[in-house]
Order: sequence, then C-alpha cells, then structure tokens
Amino acid sequence: MRESCLLLLLLCLYLHSTTGHEVKHTALAFGKDDSSYIILNKDASPLAESFTVCSWVKRMRNERDYRQYWFSYGFGSPRNYEFIVGDTGYAYMLSGSTSYTEATRTIGEWHHICVTWKYSTRMRYAYYDGVQIGSGSTSSGRKLRTPATLMLGQLLRGYGVQNIESSYYFGGQLFDTNIYTVQLTADQVKEMFDQGRCGNYSQTFGENTFLSWSEILDEDRTGSVTEVTLEGCDTEHVHPEEEEEEREEEEEEQEGTWDFLRDERFFNKIISNTLVNNITSQLELLAEFKNHSIDDALISHLKRHHPNQTTGNETEGEEEETEDWDFLTDKHFYEIVVTEELILAFTDQFDLLAEFIGHRCDDYLIKHLNKHHS
Repeated sequence: MRESCLLLLLLCLYLHSTTGHEVKHTALAFGKDDSSYIILNKDASPLAESFTVCSWVKRMRNERDYRQYWFSYGFGSPRNYEFIVGDTGYAYMLSGSTSYTEATRTIGEWHHICVTWKYSTRMRYAYYDGVQIGSGSTSSGRKLRTPATLMLGQLLRGYGVQNIESSYYFGGQLFDTNIYTVQLTADQVKEMFDQGRCGNYSQTFGENTFLSWSEILDEDRTGSVTEVTLEGCDTEHVHPEEEEEEREEEEEEQEGTWDFLRDERFFNKIISNTLVNNITSQLELLAEFKNHSIDDALISHLKRHHPNQTTGNETEGEEEETEDWDFLTDKHFYEIVVTEELILAFTDQFDLLAEFIGHRCDDYLIKHLNKHHS
C-alpha cells in the first residue's frame, strides 16, 4: 500500500513538472519612492553566458521626462551598472549601452519589453512591443559577472540594496516578468508579444526558464509593492498546445483577404520587385477580360495563352499550361466577375505588398496583412 501511494505521488509530481503553466494574471505596482522593490534571491551564474529578460511594463510617471528603470543587475562597487533595463526599452549591459531607437514615453499603457544577449555571438538586442529597436556587441571574452543583486523596481549602481540610485525609482507596474537562460530569437519575442498579456507563450520554455512570473510573485517585497488584478484576461487555465489548436481552428474558419498568398507561387518566397511587377502585369492583362467570370475556362485559357514570360516554362511550338494563374482559384478571385473596380482593388493590394519587398511571405506576414490591411 505504501509503495502504491509513493508511486502515485511520483506520477503526480512528474505530470506537474512536464505540463505548461498558466500565467498568474496578477500585476505588481511599485511605490513612487526609493524603498519599494523586490530582490530576486537566486544564484545568477546560469545567466553568465546567455540570457533573456522579458516583461510587460506600464509607465506611471513622467518625472524629469526620463526613462525609469524596472530591472537591475547590480555587481561590485558603486557606479558599476552591470545590467539595467528602462521602461522605454533602453538597456545598458556588460559595460556598454545598446544602440537603439527611443520608444515614445506613454503613461498608463502596457508595453512589452525584452532584452537578450549571448556570449558566443557577443550580440545583445532590445525589443519593444515585438519589434527590435536596438542592438550592439559586447567586448570579447566579457561575461555577465557574479555574484550579483537582481532587483525589480529600482536602479542599482552596484551590489546590494545600499547601492540603490536615489530618485530613480520605477514607480510603475510590471506583469509576466520572466528571465531565461537562453537568448530568445526575434520570432520568439514577437510571438510572445503577439499573444498579448493574456497569453501563456512565456511559460513554454521549460528548463530554459531561470525565473518565472509565478516565482517572482512569491518573492518577498519591500516597501510599497502591491498586487493589481490584470483586467480583461480569462483566468481559466489553457495550455499552450490547446491555444495553438484553437488558433488554427479559428484561422481555418476565418480566412482573410490575403490568404491567396499561401499559393505555392508566393508562400515562403522572398517578396521582390520582379514578383510584384509580374503580378501587376497579370492584373493588367486580366482587365482585358472585363465582364467575364473568373472560372476554370478563363483560368485555363490564361495559363495556355498568357504564361508569365519570366518563368521559362514555355516550349517553342507548344501551348503548355503553367501554374502562374493558379492564384485565381482562391475564393477571393474564383467565380467573381472581372470589373474595373475589382482590378483596381487588387492592384492597390499588390501596391501595398510592394512595401514588404525583402520580407519573406510567411505566416507572420500573411497574418499581419489580414489583421491590419483587410
């Protein structure tokens, strides 16, 4: 009987450790003074060669019209800013600033900030709302030094609370702050932002998570650090795998006006001037079939008699169908009557696509176009 209970307990512990966790939808508000902070009591040596720090940050004051620092990694003697992050995405780390574009300072709005670094590449990056706003390189052989004081809510100029920089308190709110032992990619940072504050993506990095938001909420707090319920989030537990399945089902049900870009002629290809110009030329040719319905007969005619001259698929003396017109089988074209308004609308659409020349036509771009340009 004892052995059975032990096995059951071990099984429960295993299932708990291998299952994704939900984000606790509780934010932390920091007092507007030098004595409100949280010390993260953990050995920082796993961060010595790579790390990522991400958080949702809400700026609540604009004193001195300057950035406020919400994360500090204090090492050594005073005036030794080993690693600090401000609420505009500014980061100073490993004896150097990250060259970046200053984000607009907004009061009372949530923004997602991530800072990453890797020793082997010496590259550091800063992201603001899913977009890279800064980068820089660190000195050869330079690693993150330990021991250190990790702190939220204040600017540290060295090791220990005695090195808090006076009047540089954060005074804002933090949510879903997580520290990882790896340098997250730009796509991973973007996905974290795209899922929003209510998403669970930040909790899917398993053993690469150095310190999670749920652990931070359990840390001791000093001064005026209070919990604030995050509004607008469903607090029921949803695993990341379930979220992905639900998202895929929604995408299947709600296709956007740009889904024709999933045709093999476009999908996963780099958008180029040639590609856009070829499509524009095809639309001009399609305009000659005004008042015709875009059906199998018209598409077959176009494929046989008007192949794209840049494909090199034509064989002299033969009329051979090409795939250049297959995009017309998409539901946004198929069985629609060719009108001047239709051609104008799709010409405008491809003019917009030209703004993304150099980008890969992948899921991220198609989702962006469907969301913002439908």
